[in-house]
Amino acid sequence: MDKKRIVNWTIAVIVAIVYLTVSIAFESWAYSWIIWVVYAIYRFIVK
Repeated sequence: MDKKRIVNWTIAVIVAIVYLTVSIAFESWAYSWIIWVVYAIYRFIVK
């Protein structure tokens, strides 16, 4: 895999871990979608 693809996968995994950590720690599954929105905006800007 090229370096860009590895970086993209690494960022996706980190976002997933942060999402699960925040959701479980604060029991706020309803609001944790904001993390995915921020990630989607980041992906749109970088692309």
